[in-house]
Amino acid sequence: MIARLDVLQLLLKRGHSKLVRKNEHLLRSDEVCKRIYFIKSGVVRHYVLDHKSTEKTIRLSQENDFFYSSIVSHFTGDPSYISCQALTDTTLLYWEKCELDTLMEQHPEVAAFRNQQLISFIIEKHEKELSLIVNDSASRLEAFNRERISLFNRVPHRILASYLNISPETLSRLRSVIS
Repeated sequence: MIARLDVLQLLLKRGHSKLVRKNEHLLRSDEVCKRIYFIKSGVVRHYVLDHKSTEKTIRLSQENDFFYSSIVSHFTGDPSYISCQALTDTTLLYWEKCELDTLMEQHPEVAAFRNQQLISFIIEKHEKELSLIVNDSASRLEAFNRERISLFNRVPHRILASYLNISPETLSRLRSVIS
């Protein structure tokens, strides 16, 4: 049995390095997600277009995050409805889907690690969805500041507002009240 730290080291050793420039896309909607990423440095957003073609940020990923640019596309092989874009110059490691599948076959501990990452993602997604339903905008901003303050000055405020599902004007007003 490989320890969690050893699994992480194995994955990091087998990853391919990639530098993504600010505003560059890792995935655009209608492309198929074939890679899994790990952020060494930088910030990435995941967004969709609503019925008015307005960008809605659904997730923010930062240093030490593993992520699928589109988890549904990755598992189904269907084109993604999500786009994934670097918000800063970002240094990544990535694995092609077939490489990770092979690693999981050879090392069941890698599959267990991946499953734990998926569970963490499901919990994060559930908590965000619940927050959007039960919390007001001020509470969502306060929670973001508590849990992810390191992103506050790294993410453009229009994108942060979108992530919190509030208007940029509301974000500005709330920031002045909280300060």
